[in-house]
Amino acid sequence: MLVVHAADIHLDSPLRGLSRIGDDYAQELRRSTRRALENLVALTMDRTADLLVIAGDLYDGGWHDFGTGQFFIEQMVKLKEAKIPVVIASGNHDAASQITRSLTLPPGIHLLDTDQPESIVFDDLGAVVHGQGYAIRDVQENLAAAYPDRIPDLVNIGVLHTAATGSPEHDTYAPCSAADLQALRYDYLALGHIHQRGPILEGEFPAHFSGNIQGRNPRETGAKGALLVELGSGGPAQVTFEALDVARWDRIEIDAAALTEGKGLAEVARDRMREAARDAQGRTVIVRVDITGTTKLASRLADNEWLQAEMNAIATDVGVVLDKATARVQPPPAPDPDAQRLRDAVAETAASLGGDDARSVVAVLDREIRDISRSAGTLDFSDPEALQDLLARARDGLDARLAERQS
Repeated sequence: MLVVHAADIHLDSPLRGLSRIGDDYAQELRRSTRRALENLVALTMDRTADLLVIAGDLYDGGWHDFGTGQFFIEQMVKLKEAKIPVVIASGNHDAASQITRSLTLPPGIHLLDTDQPESIVFDDLGAVVHGQGYAIRDVQENLAAAYPDRIPDLVNIGVLHTAATGSPEHDTYAPCSAADLQALRYDYLALGHIHQRGPILEGEFPAHFSGNIQGRNPRETGAKGALLVELGSGGPAQVTFEALDVARWDRIEIDAAALTEGKGLAEVARDRMREAARDAQGRTVIVRVDITGTTKLASRLADNEWLQAEMNAIATDVGVVLDKATARVQPPPAPDPDAQRLRDAVAETAASLGGDDARSVVAVLDREIRDISRSAGTLDFSDPEALQDLLARARDGLDARLAERQS
């Protein structure tokens, strides 16, 4: 039998913080979770799968209107008509307490109990699905510990929304150990909550995170989709990945140590963006460029306005979308001890400026600051954080120029 395992759909997630990429691409991303769900349903039908399991966070919290639920129902009706059953376990984002309004699911679409583990037997498939959804958002008990024993002579599938052993980027919900999951001895455990796909267990009783089906922010990079799980062939489950995302985030990291001129930076950035576009196979790609290291280009890279314009021009030419570019670089050490002492003095003075001191610097340079403010447009010189950022950039630029003159 063939099972499609998906999780963390976050249907109609608001996807905030997209202003840098422009309205057209922002609108495309806001529609992306719906299009990815359509791709999931199409994949399930095209592969004539026997079952679809969704391991939590189908929604992204309470609906703004019934349109979110209605869209999901429309997709599920397609699977009902194709006679493909669906089993859903609610997660922390779509816990019973979070979704206060709901719509009646079509026949064959099963929402697992939230009060205790439930087992749904599919006689025609010779399979049983065990699982439990979330009654409340903040589930701290080990749900897996109460899951039922496997049923002999059936293919046993588990569905669980869990942080398992934990992840630094996700809250710890329904924690459990690999040993807890192994003890269930299910033929396959479909896990959700962690947005990066990968196995917790492999071998005879595998447990996998499928990851989310559409990346929603710059931290969720790479291909996103669902897992195809082949079961019942006399051996362990065979698990393969199928991409479903319609837009893809990528992070390009460039070591500036070997770069000696702007042309070299442009060539490296262009090659890496082309690689990201090629890997995405026609999908929209949104990239962040991070430049680090020790380089003689430090003073050039300290010009943030130039850097954004340069990387944006390259991205446009290649056919990807630039989210932003950052440069955390430093110039080579100056060989002249006197020059190094001057640089150290500049750095020490800059570090000491803050609060009232920063405002006093602004007051002394009032005329120049007003000119800078008019050109920057968005700087608020009454904001201490804005002043600190301005001073830090001025320090980095001066430091880089001093180093270049002494190298």
